[in-house]
Amino acid sequence: MAHKEKSCKLNKSSILSTLKINKISCISSDDSSIENVEMRNPVIKFNEKDINRLEIQHHLFRIIWNGNFSVPMQHQLSRGSVNVLEVGSCPLVWTLDMASEYPSSTFIGIENISSITAASYSKLSSYYSSKIPEPRNAAVLQMTSSTPTSLPFPDETFDLVYHKSSLINPSSQSLHNPFNTLNQLLRVLKPGGWLEFMIIEKQWFNLGPITEYVKNSYVEFLSSTGINYIEYSYFERYLTSRKDISCIRKQIKETPIGSFGGRVGEFLGEVLLNPIKHNKHNLCIRMKISEKKFDELINVMIKEINQYKTYCRSIRLYARKQSSARNS
Repeated sequence: MAHKEKSCKLNKSSILSTLKINKISCISSDDSSIENVEMRNPVIKFNEKDINRLEIQHHLFRIIWNGNFSVPMQHQLSRGSVNVLEVGSCPLVWTLDMASEYPSSTFIGIENISSITAASYSKLSSYYSSKIPEPRNAAVLQMTSSTPTSLPFPDETFDLVYHKSSLINPSSQSLHNPFNTLNQLLRVLKPGGWLEFMIIEKQWFNLGPITEYVKNSYVEFLSSTGINYIEYSYFERYLTSRKDISCIRKQIKETPIGSFGGRVGEFLGEVLLNPIKHNKHNLCIRMKISEKKFDELINVMIKEINQYKTYCRSIRLYARKQSSARNS
């Protein structure tokens, strides 16, 4: 007999109570307007275009990968009673999308908002809530400590932990530090549970000379502000070094980032170029060029991307935490 999926009748309070979460607040706001949402880092701004970019990026990669995840848990998620945690940059879209798709399981998205004002993050949440009705089986939470060192969950709480990563802002023992983050993700993962990383590589392939010049300038600019890309190989080395990890799998997708790749490639190109264009002022200073010259370089980039058939790579790396019996 076919399994009939039932909706979880939960609310945020019951979700937090069930998972024994303390000292953390749910995001809520009555202000649905979005203006400029600025990062505390003075060189990086977060506005409505960036929010749209994150939303479009989520759906693009769902299309590219034919789903939101690669771990073999679709059946369990559909049956229900699966606890899922997303940790990463602006986890609202993935968490709410997954919760809508699997109403019998429970989803928590958590983000450290130390680099964004609480008011700005509330605006961000309100924007997404207006786009995606918040399911009753999901909660998006915020941490406000400037250098949080641990996730506010008991050991072995979640059946699936998902982490999307491309940029990091290292800080010794904080959750921005990749090594400490990985330790925390494994700590809250149940034995037998799955851990998945989604990584968008910084490197583009088949670059024209102007594209390479502007792209490298942007990466160097980010690095000068303390923000760096993290390579998937870091996660892979970490997982293979752990005795309590098994079933390590890696999948790679190569995707065109220009109109030569159809509508997906065209949208992905816009998504990946927007952060570069958004930092025009800072890049002009760094590259010692005028804003007019910068605009000319961007136009050349767009032509080169299609001429050279430039593409990017995204990687899903996932593994399973061994059961306690197997570890003993």
